[in-house]
Amino acid sequence: MQITNATLKMGRIASLSASDATDRMTNALRGFNMEINEMNAERISDVYSKLAAVTASDTREISIAMTKTASIANNANMELETTAALLS
Repeated sequence: MQITNATLKMGRIASLSASDATDRMTNALRGFNMEINEMNAERISDVYSKLAAVTASDTREISIAMTKTASIANNANMELETTAALLS
């Protein structure tokens, strides 16, 4: 419940179902060992939106890629923003 607003926002932007948006948000939060709260969820949503605005990727594609790479990037001591930039 703590991440509902940011997750729904990301879901609307990416045309994802609430379930898919929740899964992708949770995967990113857990992958980077971030506390599950609204502030961190907003951070992820903002990073995805900003990256989509400046690249040929969309939020849906970015969230899929992040789902597959978040834990690997975290193990390599990479930040969310750095990882997102490298995905583009």
